[in-house]
Amino acid sequence: MFGNYKNHFLNLSLNVKLFLIGNAVQGMGQSIYGLLFNLYLKELGYGESIIGTLVSTTSLGISIMAIPASLVIEKFHAKHLVVTGMLLSSFFYFLQILSIDQSSLFFWGLMASMFLAIFNISVSPFYLRNSTPEQRVHLFSLNSGLNIMAHLFGYLIGGYLPKIVKWFEPGLSQLELYRSAIMLALMVMFLSNLIFIRIRRVPIPETKNNLLQGLKEKEWKMLFKLVLPKLYLAFGGGMVVPFINLYLKDKFHLSTDMIGVSYALLQFFIFVGIFLTPTLVAKTTHLKFIITTAILSIPFMVTMGLAENVTVVLSCFFLRGMLMNMSGPIMSMFEMEHVRESECAFASSVIMFSYHLVYTTSTRMGGVLIEKTSFGPTFYIAGGSYLLSIILYHRFFHNEDLTKRKVTQEKTLVRVS
Repeated sequence: MFGNYKNHFLNLSLNVKLFLIGNAVQGMGQSIYGLLFNLYLKELGYGESIIGTLVSTTSLGISIMAIPASLVIEKFHAKHLVVTGMLLSSFFYFLQILSIDQSSLFFWGLMASMFLAIFNISVSPFYLRNSTPEQRVHLFSLNSGLNIMAHLFGYLIGGYLPKIVKWFEPGLSQLELYRSAIMLALMVMFLSNLIFIRIRRVPIPETKNNLLQGLKEKEWKMLFKLVLPKLYLAFGGGMVVPFINLYLKDKFHLSTDMIGVSYALLQFFIFVGIFLTPTLVAKTTHLKFIITTAILSIPFMVTMGLAENVTVVLSCFFLRGMLMNMSGPIMSMFEMEHVRESECAFASSVIMFSYHLVYTTSTRMGGVLIEKTSFGPTFYIAGGSYLLSIILYHRFFHNEDLTKRKVTQEKTLVRVS
């Protein structure tokens, strides 16, 4: 398998190789920032409700930029969008980490996340313009695999980075250690541009249509069916996921380095899950796979809120993360299969906009709920939200899935005959 991926990597264009490496480098820096930022906010003296608001700026920025970016993405060179997005997001994150008051932290975080969204939205168009259809399955899989490995190493490094900084500067306070570690992470993100600027420009496909032309002709009914179940997943995820590192630190008193190791192990489980996904999907339909992984994740989600043993909680953390991330690529394929090819970019942006808007809201609600009660209720609400999503997926697409299975069975019988 690794030899196969190596051969495909060697056959990719220089542009794609540079982008894959640059994306992995910035992903490593971003994972360190994500691991340490709300621990840093806790050291600043902010409660979970404020932390939830500040952490939610990432999703809010993506939500704000998703649809506008989809309307102009074909008008600009992807290289320009990538470099501009990464340069400015790194710059605004630097300004954020130098601030201590809530309004400045929120404003600079929002600006940074909006430009980071421009970078993220540029990824798929860049790969499409710089690869052949035959290369794309391995290219997107390779991109996912490298991102997982980058995050794995980022979490490992991030967990120990405050201790490494302390070794060089023993007089720093815990707050200053977190700030210095995050600054180093942001430097890694910023330096990834040394790789991105080596990318050569490729011609932009000609687009003659007006930016807003054809909005009335979009498949809004199908988009509604695709978006609504995913909003419940977003609501559940936002209530829990941004606060798990705080949960491990506050309830189980794990050190920062052990939290980093835990998040790195999560990436390993996700990697294993994605490795197994093609084999498992081949035995069922996309819908059934999405529903099954979501159903299996719910007991682990609820147990995380009930368990008093850190080993049990971490085991559930790994398995829930693996199951939900396994279905991620399949869910994206499922969504794109249900819209016209010409509307894929727009549909993807609408789904992204809706998802991150709800995620932003639920993250704020989760922070308030944790501060007023405890972490437990957020896990139960998240589990219930996942269950509602499953019900909606089944209601909207079950009949269509049955039809597909019948057609597949008939084709199999014909071949056997």
